[in-house]
Amino acid sequence: MSDPDWNQARWVLAVHEAGSLSAAARVLGVSQSTMSRRIAAVQAGGRPVFGPDGGLTPRGAALVAAARQMARAFARTEALPAPLRIASCEVTARLFLADALPEWSAARGQPADHSVHDDLFTLPRSSYDVLVSPFETPPQGTAGERIGQLDCALFAAPDYLRRHPVAGSLAGHRVIVASGSLARVPAYAWLAAQGGTVALMSSSPLAMLEACARGQGVALLPERLADGRVRRLDLPVPEVTPVWLLADRDEASHPRIAPFLRWARAHFRKARQLA
Repeated sequence: MSDPDWNQARWVLAVHEAGSLSAAARVLGVSQSTMSRRIAAVQAGGRPVFGPDGGLTPRGAALVAAARQMARAFARTEALPAPLRIASCEVTARLFLADALPEWSAARGQPADHSVHDDLFTLPRSSYDVLVSPFETPPQGTAGERIGQLDCALFAAPDYLRRHPVAGSLAGHRVIVASGSLARVPAYAWLAAQGGTVALMSSSPLAMLEACARGQGVALLPERLADGRVRRLDLPVPEVTPVWLLADRDEASHPRIAPFLRWARAHFRKARQLA
């Protein structure tokens, strides 16, 4: 027989602390016959946990001690606060949260649960505590802070530009456009209306960057995301897109959320001053 698991250990602890099988059964909400079968299973194979007088055998005492230790550990785990749930897209994760969240964890001594999504605008509010996303204006019913902006420009790979020089417009060019929630961001909606042939649709600016770098076409990218594989085009683009850190207005004062909102407000204001 294998060593008893946590459930079997707590059955022994319940009988020991309650003083009898019937009393332990009442504590655990089961019948006395069920409790008897459970203890019999623990003692199967000639390995008793209770002696003839009802007292603990050495094995029983070890199980009780282990069960109490496990119960204390479980209670400590249950007492830990739930981690702050933060949802973002991959761009705001990279450009705004990659540095901020380690600082938050170090300052507060607690981690955050950070999930990254392509289709942020379809997420139910119940699935996160804080949302970090580009918005022209915050959605109704939210409270938070504008923490920065995405400065975008048009880019293309050098090889693409050698084959297809850009002269004043995107007419006749292959264009990488947005899909999903990203298509609703004003700058990407603008790009979709500029003409050209759609080479790729993607909800991921990182995927757009890779496609652009491989010569698939012209892409609209956050300037901080672009790298040396692509060249910035001298064409006008829409104004910057604000990035917001938001919580549900009714939940913003929650003890798990409010400290992060206050900390983030100060952190990103300082980051903008240093930029």
